[in-house]
Amino acid sequence: MTATVAGAGAGAGAQDLQIQSAPPQAASAALLRVSAEKVAKLMDLVGELSLSVSETIRSPDLTGLDLSEFEKSAHRLRSVVRDVQDAAADLRMTPVEEVFRRMRRMVRELERQTNKEIELVIEGEETQVDKAIVERLADALVHVVRNSADHGLEQPAEREALGKSRRGRIALRAAQVGSDIQITVSDDGRGLNRDRILARARERGLVAPDASPEDKELWAVIFQPGFSTADQVTNLSGRGVGMDVLQTVVSELRGRISVDSVWGRGTSVKLSLPLSLAFLDSLVMRVGRQLYAASIDSIAEIFKPESDQITSVAADGGSELVKVRGEFLPVCRLQAFYGEQTGDPTPLEQQVFVVFSTMNGRIAVPVDEMRDQQQVVMKPLRGHLERIRASYGCALLGTGEVAIVIDCEKLRGTK
Repeated sequence: MTATVAGAGAGAGAQDLQIQSAPPQAASAALLRVSAEKVAKLMDLVGELSLSVSETIRSPDLTGLDLSEFEKSAHRLRSVVRDVQDAAADLRMTPVEEVFRRMRRMVRELERQTNKEIELVIEGEETQVDKAIVERLADALVHVVRNSADHGLEQPAEREALGKSRRGRIALRAAQVGSDIQITVSDDGRGLNRDRILARARERGLVAPDASPEDKELWAVIFQPGFSTADQVTNLSGRGVGMDVLQTVVSELRGRISVDSVWGRGTSVKLSLPLSLAFLDSLVMRVGRQLYAASIDSIAEIFKPESDQITSVAADGGSELVKVRGEFLPVCRLQAFYGEQTGDPTPLEQQVFVVFSTMNGRIAVPVDEMRDQQQVVMKPLRGHLERIRASYGCALLGTGEVAIVIDCEKLRGTK
């Protein structure tokens, strides 16, 4: 028997999941309506089960005992719990089809408002993703598709003069890549105007007057709050809101954004989101007495530095840099970042560096110890803990300890 989500409304107010349970050869599928609250409770219980198993297996009372048979049973138990976690997470999976259908309706309205001819190409609408993500995904895609239609695509006459077809093309694609779902919105319009974006970024102080950043670094400024290159405000754009909202939504979903654009040929915006928000495949590390966890997918590499790789920039307030494969990366000391630095900092040569990939380039974070790689249960921060910056929440570890889950996109180099 298989259990998959046959349909779940992505719109506001959707409360039920329809669980399909039937053999592949069945002529008709049986549907069972289950409230989203019950599925959420099941997910919480599975998370507690995982923690209880880890606490039992790692109990200090077992230290020094000859437990060869116990080790085999423990390994089997961990495997079963992981399977249960995956099965429970599958119950919340639903296709992105409904969200894509909403984009199709929106594009028809955009054609009328912009007087443009737009062809919307959709691929991978059967791709499954966590229902909690689907409900937020529509909000994110609205801004990207609207930008493509309003800013990206040219008017029909202009496209003909450029040797393009009168009908502009927007492609919306979804695909599962490893433990992520990738949503790509691309168009064959005019592309991003580098000179105009750079000039506006300099006006706002986002880029130094004499700096000439790489395209990837420059495109990141369009996600800054209030950033716009439009000369006039319309009912679709020009207010400087939209892409910053997209950045906020994707960040809250533990996702990443990348932009690729070629002037005169078009723009592509890729959203990489986790398949599920319930569990996180993470690397657990220690800095001082505090434990941190980070998504495996955000880590580019881990290495032990040599002394000649470390340098300080006195003119920049003593900022530290580490040279990795010919590139100088900014160093972010977590104790200083979170205001916990007491006394002299640990020499960087004595620490291990974790390199994170972010929208603004790579950043190096020194840690004292690499603890473990494990799938952790995510919990949101409540009360005063909500003020902890650059954090998605906390991770409950099998040892009973709690780790802060780092949002590497919000880290900044700190001496």
